[in-house]
Amino acid sequence: MKKHLVSLFTLCSSAVAAPYYLPSPQPGALTPYDWQPTTRLEALYAIGTSDTPDTWGFRTGIDLYSSGESPVRHEFCVNLAPQWGDGHEHHVEGRVKQNLFHMPLTVGYDLNLNLFQNVFLFVGGKFGWAFGRYEEEHRRFRNRDSYNGVTYSLGGGIKIQCSERLYAQAGYEFARTNTHRDKDWNQHVFTAGLGWIF
Repeated sequence: MKKHLVSLFTLCSSAVAAPYYLPSPQPGALTPYDWQPTTRLEALYAIGTSDTPDTWGFRTGIDLYSSGESPVRHEFCVNLAPQWGDGHEHHVEGRVKQNLFHMPLTVGYDLNLNLFQNVFLFVGGKFGWAFGRYEEEHRRFRNRDSYNGVTYSLGGGIKIQCSERLYAQAGYEFARTNTHRDKDWNQHVFTAGLGWIF
């Protein structure tokens, strides 16, 4: 009997003393340890509507990127995208020269889906506030004004993971800004650039 009691005590002591390991999170599961800060810089060209000139500039931002080992990655971003443009509009009194500065400040979300190896397809959207100023010049008049309003966009693109830290991406977005002008301002936005994962 004593022998059995000693054996039982030894077994229980070993079980108590043995370390306990939490199971590893499954691929794609979101935990606080998955999120990685990321920064990026993209060149930008936006085709405006018939009465708004095309613009060019850059977009930069800070992102939080989830689960670097997962085929599905979630990305939240804060964006700053200054743009400049010039062009011409046909007015009832003749041709009008336009100059424009446009600055959207947005937050957004992208869903990144692994296509193969280090290539990802991303789709997402952005929402925020835009402000800017424009100038119209004609031989008979000159108008200057500023604007601000809600801006949002939807789009997607391709992202290539070049190394553990560096990635390249190119994308397209349809963007709209609601201002106090006669009608909404639509843009077809094309971007390409590099990002760095900290």
